[in-house]
Amino acid sequence: MSADTKRGAPAFQFYADDFLSGTITMTNEERGAYIALLCIQWSKGYVSQMDFDRIALAMPPHSQAICQEKFQKDADGCMRNARLEKERQKQAAYRKKQSENANSRWRGNANAMPPHVPETCSPSPSPSPTINTYVALAPEAEALKERISVWFKRRPTTPWSSKEIKALRDVIKLGTPPEDIDLLERRYMSGDQYLRREIITLLNNWNGEIDRARGLSRSPQHQLELPKPKRPPGKEWMDDPNDWRHAL
Repeated sequence: MSADTKRGAPAFQFYADDFLSGTITMTNEERGAYIALLCIQWSKGYVSQMDFDRIALAMPPHSQAICQEKFQKDADGCMRNARLEKERQKQAAYRKKQSENANSRWRGNANAMPPHVPETCSPSPSPSPTINTYVALAPEAEALKERISVWFKRRPTTPWSSKEIKALRDVIKLGTPPEDIDLLERRYMSGDQYLRREIITLLNNWNGEIDRARGLSRSPQHQLELPKPKRPPGKEWMDDPNDWRHAL
């Protein structure tokens, strides 16, 4: 497994009901070892025999066997939990799709930015040497960066400040579920007047904005759908459900 794949997502979806149903007969010791082995697999991409032996060192043989049957040994001699690898593939596919969607939006909206930006300005400041300290982002962070740039109509080639990159990395560590990011995107693409005006303020208030997007999505008064059709003159009564003419 490549290093990019392992670094792609710092967290995986944890389905509490599925986990409980699959470990209901395990002891707390067995369940704790199982969780630790899953975390090792997510971080390294596999569980080696040495990893397993060290985690299960003090456990009785029958408990070791119960934990080991949750993993399958591959041709390379390493153990992997099939369900966890399926989650890894789902996340990778989701990140790829979101990156492609962001690119297609920019290609389809060429007028989102001014057609011409002056190459020089007057007065021109004295040039100063710069040092390139940019560190490449993980694929998941790069995909989210592209999506947020679309929300704020920022060109893909416009560099982010060091503060924005740091705040973005902090957001990635939160492990926000994809469906919550989708809700936030719907809100920021809807033209809502109560939106953060700067990317840095959105990132610094990420959890609050996610909570707001969740709440608005459940509110019957909040509409992110298409506006109601405009009625012809004299037909405005059709938008009033209490108007007597509906009974005709």
